[in-house]
Amino acid sequence: MVKQQGQAMSLQEENHILNEKLKAAEELIKKLEIEHTTAFLIGDAVSDGICVVDRNGVVTEINRGYTEITGIKPEDIVGKTIMEMIENDAFSNAVSLEVLEKKQKISSMATVRKNNRQVLLVGTPFLDENNEIVKVITVMRNLTEINKLKEELEEAERKKRMYREELESLIREKTRNPFVGKNPTILRVKELIEHVAPTDATVLITGETGSGKEVVAREIYQRSHRKNGPYIKVNCSAIPENLLESELFGYVRGAFTGADKKDKKGLFEMADHGTILLDEIGEMPIKLQTKLLRVLQERELTRVGGTESIKIDVRIIVSTNENLSELIRSGQFRADLFYRLNVFPIKLPSLRERRDDIPEIAATFLTKFNRLYDKHKIFGQSAITALVRYNWPGNVRELENIIERIVIISPNKTLTSDDVEMILYMGEKKQSQSKQFIFGTMSLKEAVQRYEKEILESALKEYGSSYAVAEALKTTQPTVVRKAKALGISLRKNGI
Repeated sequence: MVKQQGQAMSLQEENHILNEKLKAAEELIKKLEIEHTTAFLIGDAVSDGICVVDRNGVVTEINRGYTEITGIKPEDIVGKTIMEMIENDAFSNAVSLEVLEKKQKISSMATVRKNNRQVLLVGTPFLDENNEIVKVITVMRNLTEINKLKEELEEAERKKRMYREELESLIREKTRNPFVGKNPTILRVKELIEHVAPTDATVLITGETGSGKEVVAREIYQRSHRKNGPYIKVNCSAIPENLLESELFGYVRGAFTGADKKDKKGLFEMADHGTILLDEIGEMPIKLQTKLLRVLQERELTRVGGTESIKIDVRIIVSTNENLSELIRSGQFRADLFYRLNVFPIKLPSLRERRDDIPEIAATFLTKFNRLYDKHKIFGQSAITALVRYNWPGNVRELENIIERIVIISPNKTLTSDDVEMILYMGEKKQSQSKQFIFGTMSLKEAVQRYEKEILESALKEYGSSYAVAEALKTTQPTVVRKAKALGISLRKNGI
């Protein structure tokens, strides 16, 4: 009897233990279900796609992000093998099959055929205690969207940089090369600006280096209906010839070695609905002049390496210190391009042609640099006389530089001719030698010849051609050639 009771107790205990285990199993199942549900709720909250594949390569679950990236709904993929999806041309490849084979984490690029999106796949195996795969979880990241965001960010950065440069340029222009003067020649230039600024006519600005061509271009832009659009300045002589075409017209990805792996806008496209200034247009290579001619005629361009024509709405201003007619004769500039550019010509006078404006311009610069360097200098009459008498080969730009140096160096509050001449002829031995020629032991004829030679050599170096020298010295080109020969100056040696 006691023995039977013991056996009964043992059965009850076993039954109790079994029930407890069943309860624990049920709770574990519920917990796992809750964890599984929670995991996929989290999975649905992220933008990456998640796909779960069992050990046989059958898709068991996907999250919402997977559908958003691929366009594939759960009913179209769950229960099917990955191999079926590849055979049905849903993907270019799948990492889960490689993970099942190698039992290790695999990363790979793939293309979703349905929408042609580029994706990054990272497959991770989950193993049991026997080192056998239970399932593979693949995380899919939409690279197309990331690349698009990257391009948008780069475009935003480019625009920010362009606007910053534009702001800096505006600040520089506000304090540089003031467009002042009452000389009849400069008043005529101001009148021409008033006429052409409201239009979209192409403007050709000519004049010596430093005479204020960029200031005129800026005045035209600021008085035009495009003043709220971009203003792009391009120095055609500062950009290497092999890069100028891609800088101006842009390129398609892979157009040449070293190009970015994406299309790039050129400066013309960046200036769309605005104004572009092509400075030193005479330096533009002849082969690019054909493309520029098309932009002027058709208002469209083609990027380097591309075939698509891109329409643009750009106001074009060009400037040069060269004689374009002479370049046409020498075959360095296209005549048809010149006639397209020469719609509205503006010729700027040199500073020596409007000496009566020098006091006003110099006073403006003196005010600027007094403020900049916290000085209180003023011009004496002799200083003004010295400034007016000087020939100014560098024009307004040279005047600005000279005034700045005087403000910095001169210890005097009231500036005199000595202060001016000290800066004008600083380090220039030829100038002091000229005085020695006149007041030394040599004859007047010898001194005049030496002085003529000095002037002519300096002018040839400055202007680069006998025609430009003749114009600057108010003489004829044959006279320049004859004088050079008589004084022993080699035009060929000077590259002329």
